[in-house]
Amino acid sequence: MSQRTPLLTLLTGAGVAAVLLMAGMAATGGPDDEPAGAGGTAPGASSTPAAEASAPAPERTPEPEPEPVTYVGWVDGGGASVAIIVDGDDTVAYVCDGAAAEAWLLGSARDGELDLAGEGGSLVASYDHRRVIGQATVAGRSWTFTAAQVAAPEGLYRFADTIAGGAEVVGGWIVLPDGSQVGVLAVDGDPGPAPRLDPGTGVVTIDGDQFAAERQG
Repeated sequence: MSQRTPLLTLLTGAGVAAVLLMAGMAATGGPDDEPAGAGGTAPGASSTPAAEASAPAPERTPEPEPEPVTYVGWVDGGGASVAIIVDGDDTVAYVCDGAAAEAWLLGSARDGELDLAGEGGSLVASYDHRRVIGQATVAGRSWTFTAAQVAAPEGLYRFADTIAGGAEVVGGWIVLPDGSQVGVLAVDGDPGPAPRLDPGTGVVTIDGDQFAAERQG
């Protein structure tokens, strides 16, 4: 028995050491466990997908508003002139014969079609970025027409104000690509041929006084 005592003592000591080592590893989480923050996610920390979900969406840049487009032209046969301004979905037109017949018309522009009406007249047409083709009716007279897109100083001009003597004056002018003008000036509701205006400045002389007509569109 005395020869087995050292071996028994050694085995007993090794067993105690093993128990102590296992107990220490259990307390510390083991040598292969990573501490919080060293590669794992600490309690309460947000994950990447959650952070991305809370990010605000980028703002969209609004589409720019389209610029108004002006078309002018003679009616077929040359008895009157037409000016049309397409501004998005809205349209204004002026039709006059340069003597007494005239009409200011308002309406819509949708899907390449125009439909306008006003006191004393109407206009229906189809259009694209180059021209307008349609029919205008003013004071019981109807004309077909073709109007082409133009840029300043060509286009539609209007003057409306009270002049010396208290007269109410409303004038409309259509300046065409060849430099000709067609217009009607109504003084206290009495229409007649409009005096010539200066397309460069819009200045027009009425009863000896100068006034500025404004280009529309």
